[in-house]
Amino acid sequence: MALVGALAACGGDSGSEASSSGAEGGFEGEDIDLVVPYEPGGGYDAYARALAPYLEECTGARVVVRNEPGAGGLVATNKTAAAPASENRLQIVNTVGLVSAQIAGAEGADFDLNDLNWIGRVSAPPNVVVVSPDSRFQTWQDIVESGETVRFVAQGPGANDYIAPNILGEAYGFPFEIITGFAGSTEARQSVVAGDADAHALPVDSQLGAIESGDVRPVVTVDEEPDPLLPDTPAISETEAPDADAQAIVDSLIAMGETGRSLIVSPEMEQARVDALREGFQCAVENEELLEELESQQRPINALNGEEAAELVREVLDSPEAFQELVVASY
Repeated sequence: MALVGALAACGGDSGSEASSSGAEGGFEGEDIDLVVPYEPGGGYDAYARALAPYLEECTGARVVVRNEPGAGGLVATNKTAAAPASENRLQIVNTVGLVSAQIAGAEGADFDLNDLNWIGRVSAPPNVVVVSPDSRFQTWQDIVESGETVRFVAQGPGANDYIAPNILGEAYGFPFEIITGFAGSTEARQSVVAGDADAHALPVDSQLGAIESGDVRPVVTVDEEPDPLLPDTPAISETEAPDADAQAIVDSLIAMGETGRSLIVSPEMEQARVDALREGFQCAVENEELLEELESQQRPINALNGEEAAELVREVLDSPEAFQELVVASY
C-alpha cells in the first residue's frame, strides 16, 4: 500500500532534516520510551527495535525500547491509555487483539481505543489458515464443503487463533471444533503437523517459518488479495460466502485484520507532540534502509498514517452486530 502523507525530505540519508522537523514538536534531546507489551524476541519486539533508530533520526529524541509483558498486552495498553501528557510513552500494539477485546468487553481492557492518539500502522499481516502437508483438505473450498468436523487448534478463548476460526466457521457454515490448552502457538501448530488436528489460523509472519520448512501448507489468507509473502496462496475473497450477511461478517474479519500492528500514545499528549510523532513515524517508515532491513527479516512495512489507522479502528468497532456477537462468543 502506498504510504499516505509522504514526507519527501525523509529518506535514507536525511537524518538532519528529519531531526529538525521533529524538534518543532518538542522532542529534540528528550527520551521516548517505545513500549513493547510482550517479552523480548517476538515480532512486535523485532519491529520496535528496528524502528527505534529511525524514529530517533526523525524526531531528534533518544528512543528506548522497553518490554512490559502482561495479560496479552492489556497491562501495558492500560498504562499508555492513562499516561499523563508529560510522559513520552509510545507503544506498539496488537490492534487486532485490542479491538476484539474492546468489542467483547474483556476483563482488564480498561481503555477506549477511540480515545487514544494513533501515530500510525506499522504492518498488517493477514491471518493464514494452514494444514498439514498430507491433509485431506487441499483448498479452503474443501474445508468450507466439509461434511465432517474441521478441528482447529488455538491457544485459548480471546486469542487470534481462536477468534478467526470461530468467525469463519460460523460465516461459511461448516462444522468445526476448536481445540485449546496449548502452551503457545508453536505447540498448537505442532498438533496440526502431527495430524492430531486439521488447521491453524495465525498471521502470515507467525506461520511463515513453518510454511517455508514444509511443516504446514497454507490454504487461504484472510484478506482481499493474496499476501506478497504467499503470492500463490488464494485470498479468502475468492471463496463466496453463503449470503450477504455472512459476507459482511467475513469482510469485517478482514477489516479487523487490517488494523494490524500500530503505534499509540496517551489521549492526554498535546496535539503538537502527537503531530510531531506522526511526522517522525512517516519519515521513519519511508527510510529505504529500514525497509530493506525488515524485508530481509520477512517483516514488511505496510504503513498507514495516524488518522487513517484511527479511522480503520473506528470502523471495526462499529462493525455489524452479527460480527460483534461472534467476537464476544470467542471470549
